[in-house]
Amino acid sequence: MNSRRATPNRRMDGPNRRNPLDADLTIRSAGQETTRELAWEIASINAYLEEIHQIWANTLGLSYPQFRLLMALSMGDGVAVNVVAKMLHVEASFVTSQSKALEKRGLLHRRPCSTDRRVVRLSLSDKAYRQLGDLVQQQAALDEFIFREFAVPEKSSFILILAILKRRIEKVRHRAALDCLPTATNCGHDITASGDSSSEEPPDVRRPSQCQPKPQGG
Repeated sequence: MNSRRATPNRRMDGPNRRNPLDADLTIRSAGQETTRELAWEIASINAYLEEIHQIWANTLGLSYPQFRLLMALSMGDGVAVNVVAKMLHVEASFVTSQSKALEKRGLLHRRPCSTDRRVVRLSLSDKAYRQLGDLVQQQAALDEFIFREFAVPEKSSFILILAILKRRIEKVRHRAALDCLPTATNCGHDITASGDSSSEEPPDVRRPSQCQPKPQGG
């Protein structure tokens, strides 16, 4: 009788045989790298647009936040302060202070809502439209150059995808801001409102070391 202990039937991998788990990790790593590249490209686009807007703001003798406020109002007339604040991702008090400064320069109007006097609506003045007129033409030319490969349906699909990404990133930002709330400063940005009522929740965001409370005592 053979006294050798039975062993499970295992297939020995040869020296050139790859573990399927390694292949899976490689695919995941490539996917993560692509995601990081996409995030970097989006951040770079935002940086370039900010530089262009800063140049235009300087041309008009405005600060960058004031220029952004006027550009936001150029997309609609009689916009409530809280709506503008949401568009610019800042607090309503910041919009109020900047709009008062622009009103003194004759660039916008501040009028109370006819149905609710507590709500202030902002609109561009004729002077602002005249000053922004040349820039609007420049922006139209730049848009034609930048998006010349995009047909209207492609633009719509691209905007939809970006809107989904924006909502999810906003949720992650909201979660991270709440984790850092005891020590973080918002620098005029609203870090307490998510702005998205969907039930989808992001994974937990670990608190960065700079947001952790410092130990007390020696």
